[in-house]
Amino acid sequence: MTGIGPASGQIPLDLTPAPDFTFDSFIEAPSNAGALRVVRTWPAWPAPAMMLFGPEGTGKTHLGTAWQSVSQGEFIDDADGVGEDALFAAINRALRGDIPGLLLAARSAPALWGVSMPDLNSRLGAMPVMQLHEPDDDSLHPITRALFRRQGREVSRDVVDYLLKYTDRSVPALRATIAQIDAAASSAKADVTKAFAAKVVKAMG
Repeated sequence: MTGIGPASGQIPLDLTPAPDFTFDSFIEAPSNAGALRVVRTWPAWPAPAMMLFGPEGTGKTHLGTAWQSVSQGEFIDDADGVGEDALFAAINRALRGDIPGLLLAARSAPALWGVSMPDLNSRLGAMPVMQLHEPDDDSLHPITRALFRRQGREVSRDVVDYLLKYTDRSVPALRATIAQIDAAASSAKADVTKAFAAKVVKAMG
């Protein structure tokens, strides 16, 4: 009987393609369209330093990396975890024009970071902020397909429908589930059908 996991003693190679973080591969949806539109107006930004914030999996890293590749500016992901002195210096570089622009990204708005440096609080408070939201139903189908494509796979609609009905619909959870399905399919040398995906999901239990 064919299994759905790696055979004993075998570790499948990780052949997952590197993420294609470009504007062309960014999936526009109502949950992120506003942020995408503003970021793409560079260099006509309303300020030299801007902020993205939203939950994990909403596209902040993708959008920031895409912007950095075309602007040669500075993108700081997880900015709420960066030292205050370093963050203050980066903002000042942007304000002086030493860099083409600065884009910060974090999961929450700066007011919730607990910043102790008054001047940094002032800089962050004056920075234009763009919020990204959790993907809605219209967004999740193309996002799920895109996650499979990053594993080098095209899947039928019934596979996507099954995952969105029976698994955690957050993007990080979908990414982890799809990685498990891909690894199992690679080990079993099987196509990813709805039945195969269901076996893997049930085995993850």
